[in-house]
Amino acid sequence: MEDVIVQDWNEVWKTRLALNRSTPAFREGADLWSGREQARRYADRSEAGRHARVAEALADLAVAPGDRVLDIGSGPGTLALPLARAGASVTAVDPAEGMLAALRAAAKRERITDITTFPGLWEEINPDRDLDPPYDRVVASFSLGMPDIRSALAAMDAAASGSVHLYWFADEPLWERIYLALWEDLHRAPYHPKPKADCLFNVLFGMGIYPNVLMRPLEGATTFATVEGAVEHFAPRMSAETPRQRAILYNYFEKHLVRRDGGLVLTGSSTYATIWWRKRG
Repeated sequence: MEDVIVQDWNEVWKTRLALNRSTPAFREGADLWSGREQARRYADRSEAGRHARVAEALADLAVAPGDRVLDIGSGPGTLALPLARAGASVTAVDPAEGMLAALRAAAKRERITDITTFPGLWEEINPDRDLDPPYDRVVASFSLGMPDIRSALAAMDAAASGSVHLYWFADEPLWERIYLALWEDLHRAPYHPKPKADCLFNVLFGMGIYPNVLMRPLEGATTFATVEGAVEHFAPRMSAETPRQRAILYNYFEKHLVRRDGGLVLTGSSTYATIWWRKRG
């Protein structure tokens, strides 16, 4: 009888994430978004499809006034702010101080007082010591950059009393397709994509957690006033600093931006996964 080889999906995730982070000049997370101005521009950048995506997440989470929500990788408050408006008490965790500053500023403008921010990487936080579990909902929306994803998911499950909700890419989103198209020209080395939702499902299955999975379209549409505006938006994310690199970006966006409603729009469609489960017991 032949031996059956069992795939360790946590190791697959680690390997793919390590390869992604080995991409020369690649930046993400706190390294990219700690600056307040960069985070503010990110928060202000309108994206067609974001409102629909947030509405879908709010329907998934179905919070009631007084529910406690842990938002892991909150960014500038994409979910934290509407959850608080719905009456939830939100704890927002993010490694980038710039993002948390943008969140706090928005909450102050709206006079929202029921959002608590905590800076740090999820994998370096001790929820029992640093936070206040359990939470009715635990959510991680496009923020799953933890190398040991099995441990990270186990900690999310332990922090929940109700349900855990993950949102992650099923294939390459628009921004990653741009990276794949341009990185080698920019940095003379290929870009390696992030691990995708197949790893998450299989890791959870191996943990004895059998989640619900729903695939949804992810529509990307970002509007710029000029081609130069698109270059300014993407240059920090793609570590494009020299005139040669910025010219590569300019030539790409000059070809791919579509004029619409008085602006220049960058569009692209992909698929993302909604993965969620109720806490046992």
